[in-house]
Amino acid sequence: MSKRILEWLNKSRPVIKQAVTISLGTYLFTSRVLTTATVTGPSMAPTYNASSSTSLLLVDLVTPVTSLVPGDVVLVHDPEEADGFNVKRITALAGQFVEHDPQLSGPYLEEHLYEGKYSVPTGCCWLEGDNRANSTDSRKFGPVPLGLIRGRILCKLIGS
Repeated sequence: MSKRILEWLNKSRPVIKQAVTISLGTYLFTSRVLTTATVTGPSMAPTYNASSSTSLLLVDLVTPVTSLVPGDVVLVHDPEEADGFNVKRITALAGQFVEHDPQLSGPYLEEHLYEGKYSVPTGCCWLEGDNRANSTDSRKFGPVPLGLIRGRILCKLIGS
């Protein structure tokens, strides 16, 4: 019986090699080039999840964080939850100012204002959800280190 197994393995070697190559290539592509992310909750409405509870997004993992600009939507490691991710919009980068809006302010912003403004520190960005009235973002937890950004959102694949 072991001779039959060896013969089968010999005949199957090209197929096994191709399957391993495709699997490894897919893993490397989705962990280093493009991946997907699911957005749940209302914090990015109306851009995402306007009429459904979830949106599937395509994420660019190649663009360096130094190329990001205010207005870009990013996938970021949640600064408050070790295993979590958030999708938020960059509203300011290092050296730029965040204006205080008393109706949509948060505890972090309230504590760190100087003359009604906050200056984003070097190596960080300021993130906010598009639905500012219903978003946990930099107004609560402060500036986010650029190293926590996983990638830039390219487009919505599924959802509203």
